[in-house]
Amino acid sequence: MDLTSLDLDGVFGIHSSLSSDKRGSFLRVWETEHLNNHIELNQASVAINPKARTLRGLHYQTTPYAETKVIRCIAGSVFDVVVDLRKDSSTYGEHIAIKLGPNERYQGILVPRGFAHGYLTLEANSTLLYFMDQLYVPEFAKGIIWDDTSLRIAWPCEPEIISDRDQNLPTMKSL
Repeated sequence: MDLTSLDLDGVFGIHSSLSSDKRGSFLRVWETEHLNNHIELNQASVAINPKARTLRGLHYQTTPYAETKVIRCIAGSVFDVVVDLRKDSSTYGEHIAIKLGPNERYQGILVPRGFAHGYLTLEANSTLLYFMDQLYVPEFAKGIIWDDTSLRIAWPCEPEIISDRDQNLPTMKSL
């Protein structure tokens, strides 16, 4: 497992070698040696997205439940976005976008506290594993509208499926 520093401080792309043979494939999704310096695991979840062009995000939790997350795409592929919400950061308001999937350069991403995260599925049945250092606390769960013009995110296509909550999130300026 390799962690590669991306353009936002503290955000890492995760690459693991996919082993395949006639039985199928094998992909390591967690290695304490590489990840425990960044996250203490307290919760894990699975997001199964049956349809392509499903959008989730841009989500984050506020203090005292701000969370560091490791997100792994184990099936399909997604266009993954991370936005810097740290007001004291030189990259405040900037974002990165990468493709995640078992056959992509990165299978996962490490997102530290102080960032919003979201993704758009590029294939049907895209499945993601989430590893988090905090429990989900609904009162502290926040978000930014996915198409906020100030972020200038170049989504690869228009989403077809999006929750009412995500469709009505505030803009970055209203944080």
